[in-house]
Amino acid sequence: MESIIKKAKQVSQEEIDALCSSIDEFLPSPNKSLECCDLMCQLFITIQASEPNYEPCISTNLVRNMIQCLKLATQKSQGGGNRCRLCQMILSELFPMNTVITDYLDENTCLPLKCLQLMQCLSTKSLKEISLTAKEWLDSEKFDKQKAALSLVMIFALKHGELRDNEVEDLLEKLAHRLSSSSLIQAPNPYAMNPFRKENESVVTEVDGSSTMNLFTILSIGHYYSEDQILNVLSFSILNTLLCRITQLKTTDDQSLSPSMKKCIDIMVDYCLRVFEQSELKVKVQCDSDLQTSCLIECIHILDVLCELDKDQTARVFQEVKRLNSRLAQETPSSPTLIHILKFIFNHSSSVVYAPQETYRNYFITTIANQYSDEGLMYDTLEFLCNNIEHIAHNTEILTDYFPNLFKILAWHPRIFIKDFTILLPAMMNSETSMELLHLILDLPCMTAALEVMERSKKDEPLSTTNTEPANSLEAFYCAHLRPLFNYMTRCESHQGDTVDRLALLHSVLNDVKGNTRVLVCCQLVPVLLKIWFETMESYGEASLISLVLPVILERSGLLYSVPELVQDVHKIFADKLLKLCKAFPEIIVTQYHEVIDFLQATANMAGRVQIFLNLIYAVGEYGSLVYSSDCTADRIGQFYECLEIVTYELVGQLNLTEFDPSIAKVLSALMSALTKLACRSHDLIPRAILCLTKVTKQQNLILLNSSTKEYLTQRATSLISLMKLPDTASTLVASNPHKCHLDTTSQWSVLRGLHRLLKE
Repeated sequence: MESIIKKAKQVSQEEIDALCSSIDEFLPSPNKSLECCDLMCQLFITIQASEPNYEPCISTNLVRNMIQCLKLATQKSQGGGNRCRLCQMILSELFPMNTVITDYLDENTCLPLKCLQLMQCLSTKSLKEISLTAKEWLDSEKFDKQKAALSLVMIFALKHGELRDNEVEDLLEKLAHRLSSSSLIQAPNPYAMNPFRKENESVVTEVDGSSTMNLFTILSIGHYYSEDQILNVLSFSILNTLLCRITQLKTTDDQSLSPSMKKCIDIMVDYCLRVFEQSELKVKVQCDSDLQTSCLIECIHILDVLCELDKDQTARVFQEVKRLNSRLAQETPSSPTLIHILKFIFNHSSSVVYAPQETYRNYFITTIANQYSDEGLMYDTLEFLCNNIEHIAHNTEILTDYFPNLFKILAWHPRIFIKDFTILLPAMMNSETSMELLHLILDLPCMTAALEVMERSKKDEPLSTTNTEPANSLEAFYCAHLRPLFNYMTRCESHQGDTVDRLALLHSVLNDVKGNTRVLVCCQLVPVLLKIWFETMESYGEASLISLVLPVILERSGLLYSVPELVQDVHKIFADKLLKLCKAFPEIIVTQYHEVIDFLQATANMAGRVQIFLNLIYAVGEYGSLVYSSDCTADRIGQFYECLEIVTYELVGQLNLTEFDPSIAKVLSALMSALTKLACRSHDLIPRAILCLTKVTKQQNLILLNSSTKEYLTQRATSLISLMKLPDTASTLVASNPHKCHLDTTSQWSVLRGLHRLLKE
């Protein structure tokens, strides 16, 4: 097969012309059917094998002849054999063509060919030429033409720009007539064996089996349907598309509706409200339940557009939608219809002065908590939130109040909805929710693990555990003293505390779930969301809010779900963002000095978090200055200095251990630099700093380091000691204000240029 396709790709245009000429010669001749089919197969493979952007030149005459072949076969109600099938396949590959062929579409052209031509030739010219035909068919008495016309109307509506305001209104009037004029009598059995037997006329039924005594709708059930009933169903199916088209055509300056259009809207509203009534009936056949749901959703969409077109209808429709919402919330709280009702209430509650908070609460707490595993419903929910994010963020509390419940969607479907949450996350953040969101993002794998355990508990029988130490996560779920941890991790609302005190315990009881596929995928999402969270926080530019982040970074860097890849990724982001936040808001080092000192004094915090430890030491040395914060007094600098000095001696002492962290040398280098900077800002500390650095260089423990590292530390300490012996110069070089560079004669660069000139002379 590969060789055939390769050969077909190499066929020249001359060979294609010769092939077309032969097919054109054999096509009308019944005796040459076999030869013709062989040639047509070659042509089909050649066209199909051609490059995507290359269209082989096929003679217009051959295209006309193939269409004529199909037309004759259709008119004779014959399949046409292989030749017709090959004609159809070739035409399907050819269309849409650059040159639109419409001269064969005369008044007597069979409907299938005319519809095929419309769908294949999507040029504006072709659509305009055939649109008048479609309107004529709608007024025709022939059922086949009417049915085909409705298909054409659907395509017109989807093809933006083809139908104008008055044309759409004309079509809607015709559709409204179809919706209101269908009979209630079922069609006779077309397969009856005795054509002379007269059957009793029977009325179509409701979904519960009772006879329909009112308007025929899409929910009316019959064994066989008459032509007007089929047109009713087809009209309903394209109604929403046409209505959406007319809302696009209505400008803000011209919102007026003609009397005939208002009458059409009345008919459509009555039709949809009739479907509401039918949806309350108990179905006789279970599959009709899905039909009810689908029709309800479509009716809500239609009513949404109708209320937008005619505000006078809103009050009447809104009451019925509210009643429907109350009924479904009680009877079927998991119904997918609820999100579409929510959209309607969201769009029109202001028009009727209705406070929708309770509706929002019921959906975003009850429905999502019970149906977060329903992929389709959650897709509709997130689509609604993303499409209306600006209005929702500014006018409602949905995102800030219910984000813990919304994150269950991502926790359960981590591969599907990550893009939606990258859009929603910034809108969820404010001064009250930011810290809770940070903890939630870090705990997202734990939320997934907790949901997995809860889902497992629904399938398994409850366990009676008397052991204080549960053997696995499922047993832990049934422990009374551990259940609050699961409840918090799967909470529905925010403002219940940023995090819990016993996170380490929760991590340990969920240890057996950390290998779950869903949990591992969630671990990969945490860095993505974490970066967006930090970017949003940086854009706020509030030092008071940023200062709250630093303690969380220091605390949570040691309290993460024990998945190695997760821990590594989060530590990398924390180390990077810690430095950026301190650079953008240097005063937070002084504001949060208690947490900084507590973290640095415990050298055990360095294990696994060396880069965070290093960056924090650098930040203390760089930004622990009066230049950045008026609260950075000499006493505060002294506290920072004492902390770093103790850490320096402790790390040097750890070199005595048979196994020590090889990164100690790097940390010692950072500590010496930070001590020098702090001492230069408070000259009383310079003698202590010189003594400390001297002791470091004379420690016998340094021999345990490799020669290059030992040499580097010794040279580094010697350079810093020499610098501190010139306090005034050291203060200028180490404690300079970065905002003053190049601006006055005391800037660092000015001093360096002066020293360079002196040495040169």
